[in-house]
Amino acid sequence: MSSINPVVQVAQQMLLGGAVKQNHALEHATIVLLSRKFPEVRFSGISFAAGFFVFGDVPTEAILPAAQKALELLRTSQPELAVHERCGTNLAVAGLLTGLSSMVVAKLRRPYSTANNVILASTAALVLARPLGLVVQRYVTTQTPNTSMRILNVKPMTIFGSPAHFVSTDNPDAAGLFA
Repeated sequence: MSSINPVVQVAQQMLLGGAVKQNHALEHATIVLLSRKFPEVRFSGISFAAGFFVFGDVPTEAILPAAQKALELLRTSQPELAVHERCGTNLAVAGLLTGLSSMVVAKLRRPYSTANNVILASTAALVLARPLGLVVQRYVTTQTPNTSMRILNVKPMTIFGSPAHFVSTDNPDAAGLFA
């Protein structure tokens, strides 16, 4: 049973609290390790304060050892596993930068507000988004799991016809509203 009450779980999700960021890091690291073991499987995931989903058609028995190893590696020798090149954070950063750059250029006075300049600004934003997305992951959307975090269990399920596994975690030190 998670030490985070449901109201705090929702608040953590909305405010990107410590439990969510630590589970996000663990989700990435777990998916990296599973991808190495099952290279033919496409994985994805999503994190919450009480754990994270791993989407991918693999045996449930493979998830727990991968998550435990990922937790160990994040805490010791490979904290960089928290950052993943295909994370949704990268898409969010790219969308935000592209939209903002297009709006700014479109609002400029003539002759700067041309379609060519909007396209140029959008392209430049996309080029900048890749390295910036990784930085945002590292410093905003993921966090190295603290020593109180532990993996409770893995529950297999099917979501919209796709195989999934929910990895439940408990993290008493990150259970507070502003932890």
